[in-house]
Amino acid sequence: MELPCKAILIFIALLLPIASHGLESINQQCSKNFTSDTDNQQLLQANINNALFGLLGKTPLHGFAISSFGQSYDSTIYGLTLCRGDVSLEACSECIINAAQKIRTVCPYSAQSYIRYEYCLLRYDTSNFFGQTDMGGSQAWLSSHIAKNPMDFQQGVRRLTGEVIVKAAAGDEKFGLGESFLPKSNVTVYAMAQCTRDLQEAACKQCLEKLSEYMLNYSDHLGCYVISISCVLRYEIRSFIITHAAQSPDAYAPAPL
Repeated sequence: MELPCKAILIFIALLLPIASHGLESINQQCSKNFTSDTDNQQLLQANINNALFGLLGKTPLHGFAISSFGQSYDSTIYGLTLCRGDVSLEACSECIINAAQKIRTVCPYSAQSYIRYEYCLLRYDTSNFFGQTDMGGSQAWLSSHIAKNPMDFQQGVRRLTGEVIVKAAAGDEKFGLGESFLPKSNVTVYAMAQCTRDLQEAACKQCLEKLSEYMLNYSDHLGCYVISISCVLRYEIRSFIITHAAQSPDAYAPAPL
């Protein structure tokens, strides 16, 4: 499935940092709206609340959960939560609670909703999406700085992101990390890849490779972060991984998709 081609304006004066410490949502979608005060609407609201309750209880145990609630085809709610693979279970729980609270505020009458934070994501739908790749919600951020040795840097980025894609796709947790020192550029590049854990290896790899195709157009930038609903791919020259000390202070701007 192709990434959607959408022009996103870049406002250089309003650069946004990627690292938001998990406190603010970075993408959200609301659809399948229902507004009439009917029995089905009340049933949907109840099923959404029950599915979210199940997700909130399960997610802190493993950093991932799926849940469904309801009996009829048009009102059953399927939900999924996922935390970034390097965050603590405490931070994971806090992020998911924030996500559940915000999604019910910003999408109060939506039967299909999605919200992503730096450290977690939450989605639910009346359609059973488990195991299916969703490239919707595709969005990207780029570092405002260009590598001094673009050819060497691009080769290093392509090699490293390829490695973390393989790690993520093959692993049970669908999460891959890596780092590589590039002598000619005299920088260390850090990379991360992640898919939702309901995806099989082939589907995860395909999702990440779609993001990689886009990312490689900008791999001379010192950092790039690309997301979709089902997967994310990221690299930077400063460590953004929780097991390392520093968050990246580099400036980022939205990139056109």
